[in-house]
Amino acid sequence: MPSSPAKVIPGDRPLLGIGYMLIAGLLFVMLDSTAKWLTQTHSPVQVLWARYAGHMVILASYLLWLGLAKSRPLLVTESLGGQCLRGLLLGLASLLAYLSLRELPLLQVYVFHFGAPLLVTLLAVPLLGERVDRARGLAVMLGFLGVLIAVGPVDWRTQPIALLPFGMAFCFALYQLSTRRFGRHDHPLASLWYAGLAGALASSVAVPFFWTPIGLAELTLFLAIGLIGATSQLALILAMRHAPASLASPFLYLQIVWASLFGFVLFGDVPPLITYLGASLIIAAGIFLATRRG
Repeated sequence: MPSSPAKVIPGDRPLLGIGYMLIAGLLFVMLDSTAKWLTQTHSPVQVLWARYAGHMVILASYLLWLGLAKSRPLLVTESLGGQCLRGLLLGLASLLAYLSLRELPLLQVYVFHFGAPLLVTLLAVPLLGERVDRARGLAVMLGFLGVLIAVGPVDWRTQPIALLPFGMAFCFALYQLSTRRFGRHDHPLASLWYAGLAGALASSVAVPFFWTPIGLAELTLFLAIGLIGATSQLALILAMRHAPASLASPFLYLQIVWASLFGFVLFGDVPPLITYLGASLIIAAGIFLATRRG
């Protein structure tokens, strides 16, 4: 019978936390690259179901390995409804991301994803009662300018698909805010469990209407997407446990390097330089918001 995980004091091993964050960033790009590949031949709903089903199988196996007596207290939550809401928001953000990835370059979708912290800062004012000082407000404006530059001129009437990443970023921002509100005092495994459970149940209800046969060549990718999804979330949690969020979070922006590389090698995407200029403004604003005190 394995012993329970040792308690880690948040922020006590910052270099380890940064290492976990770098791993998480790479795994997230691997996850999205796999999803983009699979959505070329299968419905994003089916890919989403595989991601969450694999997530739950792996997490449930780990909890059973710990033993029911030790795992049950880890799943106690102060707000079951709030945790389920978190999961549904994350599932919706993931679905919109997969719909976007099917049609748009990998890096362009990540540009919108990088804009989520800007929305978090704005939405935290009416939803959580937080205040935004002048410096933060200017950073948010700079970040949104970066989004407009990176996206470039778009005719929304003829290219409505370009609206999907906006919805993804909005839902992901709401997910982060709900995590602040409902998951603050729960064990990280509880947040991981309920977010996965809500997504797995919702996608399981929908997937029969979108199911297409899976060939042997794609089966490995469908199995891998659940493994990568669960591992990436675990790496993110470990990063936040070992290092302060203000220190570790900016390293996620190295995803722009991985997204550029994977997009070019796997899909032949060559983004224009203007995309990188806009992304640089978004990243600068995001790092400022993550590291600014008060």
